[in-house]
Amino acid sequence: MKSLNIFSMSLLLLVSAGNAFPQESPAAKPKTAASATEDEVIPPAEPNALFPAVVARVDGQAILGRDLERMVRAQLATIGSPEWNKLREDYRGQLVLSSINTLVNSKLIFMKAAATGLTATDAEVQEEMQKISKSFRSDAEMNIALANQHTDRASLEKELYQTLAISKYIEENITKKVSVTDEEVAKYYSSNPAQFQHGELARVSHILIQPASDTPEQDALAKQRAEALLARAQKGEDFAKLARENSMDASASQGGDIGFYSKENVTPEFADALSMPTGSARIIKTNVGYHVVKVTEKKQEGLYTLAEIKTQLAEMLKSQKAEVELTKLVNQLRNDAKIEILIPAGQPLNP
Repeated sequence: MKSLNIFSMSLLLLVSAGNAFPQESPAAKPKTAASATEDEVIPPAEPNALFPAVVARVDGQAILGRDLERMVRAQLATIGSPEWNKLREDYRGQLVLSSINTLVNSKLIFMKAAATGLTATDAEVQEEMQKISKSFRSDAEMNIALANQHTDRASLEKELYQTLAISKYIEENITKKVSVTDEEVAKYYSSNPAQFQHGELARVSHILIQPASDTPEQDALAKQRAEALLARAQKGEDFAKLARENSMDASASQGGDIGFYSKENVTPEFADALSMPTGSARIIKTNVGYHVVKVTEKKQEGLYTLAEIKTQLAEMLKSQKAEVELTKLVNQLRNDAKIEILIPAGQPLNP
């Protein structure tokens, strides 16, 4: 069964790097235009909840314990979901504090977005809900996944509404205003040559064929279809055309081209395929389906040229500038807000 982590679908981790919160509430400060007290009904904490119903307030608006618990549990899932009371106290406190930090910073940007009229529409939220639901075989499976995350559809919709509004605000007020010049890109390239060294590279195109379901029958059908496409490619049919017409991957629109890779940066299955001579093709299987893989070009070990790396490098530098501006924004919003942390870090409701 698929898992669902709504926090991983947002930009909220970008705003988690603000100043550490004090253990005591700061003095009251003038409220911003978007700081009206929340009028939603706060649900009581569940009997086995780690945290109380409300763990913090931002200009009177509540940060819910259930949201904090979902974020904490999502992070613990990456290390095998250890039991809370078996964690070191210092790690537990650090995890809680960083998670509250992220939630508070997100709330601040959401409130700022609302104050400036940037919100998500119902249609946009439902579009995202549909994307998520398509990854499940049924509504029941999705509901189970949500329940395992201590949430439900209504809470997910609310989270998406906030995430989309935050994304719009960041796009309009930070991303679109950040730029990188050709001179900055060239200077970074010339100053950091070691970052642009590469081993032997192979340019790869692929056609992805996914089984319609997890049954052995559907797996066999997907394999047969991949084998038929491989045979057509080996007989000389245009691989790009086959990819555009058959691949179940976003790269279909590029004729299956997924760029250059080194053996060190791909799965073992793909690493073996990269060893093929240029022009060769074969089938490999991964956890997402069957891939008809073709090596279209090879490069020896060396240095990426500025022309080859310019676009990616410009995006990286732009992202770095955006992060700096986002941190400035979050710090300013926090300076203008009244933030109350209502729980001691690391001490849950039910240890």
